[in-house]
Order: sequence, then structure tokens, then C-alpha cells
Amino acid sequence: MGISSKVLKFIAYYIVRGTETHYLMSRLTDGIRRANDRDRAFIMSLNLGFIDKVLVPLYAAFLCLNFLDVYSTLLAMKSSFDFHELNPIASALFSMRFDGFLIAIVFKYLPAIPLFYLVFVRDSSGKHAFQIRMLRFVALVVLVAVDGLLSYVVAWNNIPALLSLFTH
Repeated sequence: MGISSKVLKFIAYYIVRGTETHYLMSRLTDGIRRANDRDRAFIMSLNLGFIDKVLVPLYAAFLCLNFLDVYSTLLAMKSSFDFHELNPIASALFSMRFDGFLIAIVFKYLPAIPLFYLVFVRDSSGKHAFQIRMLRFVALVVLVAVDGLLSYVVAWNNIPALLSLFTH
């Protein structure tokens, strides 16, 4: 009773295949490890002093731009009868009159809470340097992006008002 050549080929195929799979998995694992080391080195090289100087003004700009967005929406609602909110969520809330407007304001300022944490989080024990730097970097990226978007929205909403000031 010998083992047929087909069975031997089958066994040899899966031994070779298993070795290839192990090789590919180890290469993948090594690549992920190198990427993690590179990312950790980048985060640890960040200058927290500079980031700390920039985060508070960016957060203040975020709050001010939110206020200007709400204020320009109020002015538009008050001054024109054909005001149409382009944001579908805010539009549905505005149709609920004052209660809906208050809910919209809460939704508008809700992101300020986690951003406040990201901006003002500290590590007094010094045990979490990497995590704190990561949070600060995330806060920097998010605030730059959000402030840019809100600046565009506020400018776009107020261009007609600004043009009417200069034409009269």
C-alpha cells in the first residue's frame, strides 16, 4: 500500500503553499512594524511648544466662525422672505421654528466639546507622551480643516451682504 503520486503532489503543494503564506505574512508583519515605527518617530518629533501656541487661536477661530455662521443665518432669515437653508438637517430643524433653531444651535456647537478636550488635554504624569502628542496632532489637523471649511462657508454666506455694502 503505497501513497499515490497524486497524494504526494497534494501534500507537497500545501507544504510549499504554507511556506509561501508564512513568508508573505512575515513580510506583511514587518512592513506594518516599520510603518508603526516611522509614524511613532514622526509623532514624537513634533514640537509641542509650537502646537500649543497654535491650537488655542485655532480653537478660538473655530468658535468665532461658528458664531458668524449662526449670526449670518439669523440675519438672512430675518431679512429675506425667500430664505432657503441649504443644509437639509438645519432646514428641517428651522421648519420647527424656535425649538428647532435651538436644537440646530446645540448641534452646531456640539463639536466644540471634544475639540476642547483635544486642545486642552495635558499629561501631568508624563507617562503618555506619545498619546498626548497624537491627540495634539489630531487636534491641529482637525482645526485647520474645520476652520478652513467654516471660513469658506462664512465668506460664501456673506458675499452678497459685503457686495451690497460696497455698491451703495
